[in-house]
Amino acid sequence: MSAIDPKQAEQEELVAEWLRATPGFFERYANLLNEIRLKHPHEDRAISLQERQMTLLRTQNQELNRRLSEMLHFGSRNDKTQQGLVAWLLQLMRANTKVDVESAVTTGLAEVFEVESAQLLAPNSAFGPWIDTPLCGSAKELTSASVDLLATQVHIDPEWQSMVAIGLPIGRSIGVVQSPAVLLLASKDESRFTADMGAFYLRQIAELTAAALDRIQAYEPSAS
Repeated sequence: MSAIDPKQAEQEELVAEWLRATPGFFERYANLLNEIRLKHPHEDRAISLQERQMTLLRTQNQELNRRLSEMLHFGSRNDKTQQGLVAWLLQLMRANTKVDVESAVTTGLAEVFEVESAQLLAPNSAFGPWIDTPLCGSAKELTSASVDLLATQVHIDPEWQSMVAIGLPIGRSIGVVQSPAVLLLASKDESRFTADMGAFYLRQIAELTAAALDRIQAYEPSAS
């Protein structure tokens, strides 16, 4: 927008105030609405005030439809995820051996989150920070130090474009201090796990997984 001098700006403000205080003006001079020409918001041509208003309303409707579609998409996906987590929890509760618990965790969560890989990594004291703050993000967002730490425990597939590494508070449910294990989820979809994802559900999954492992004492206390 080109700059205008203060005197013109003052005059335009007076006109605007007068129009606000005189709502019947355009009713008495309806033809004036068709004569007023404004620049098209997206094209290099002039349009009528009415056409400009219709263009703005059309743009607003398109934006509202886009947001509604996103809400419906994520709402449907969240409902599906919640149903999957309930089914996973039932499977976890029925598991009574280390093999069954680990299978329920890895296979079940791979299905819930629709990822290519879900793995349990052995306890390691270095995983401690990931209990309260899970490692989560695309391959581009993750720090090299975090990826290097994971690489000491598991082969990092170059096709993995996003990952979650959740620290499992092993021993907490039975009052034993132990080094945490890690649940690793990896996807070929870069947008599946992002740095701004909420960690609430991830921590709940970690606590449930750790409690299930504690129940069958899958991991002996270790100072590693």
